[in-house]
Amino acid sequence: MTRIQVLLSDGQNEKLAYLARRLKTTKSKLIREAVDIILREKVSASSDPLLELIGQAGEAGRSDISSLHNEFLTQKEKDRWVERRSL
Repeated sequence: MTRIQVLLSDGQNEKLAYLARRLKTTKSKLIREAVDIILREKVSASSDPLLELIGQAGEAGRSDISSLHNEFLTQKEKDRWVERRSL
């Protein structure tokens, strides 16, 4: 990991400290999770959406991908939503 210095307002620091105590974690971990969320949202929003489809249907060489592609992509999107909500 890389150490950085971040300046928070007093209110941000107090709320972050409260949340960390409530969740029995550290402020650093909460900040890393927040950065991950922002990067996921900002990077995926700025990248080519077609590139995000690559690999979504699973391993290459499957014979049923062309007939079941909608199901594969729908399940991947559901998994992504579940992951986002669990953070």
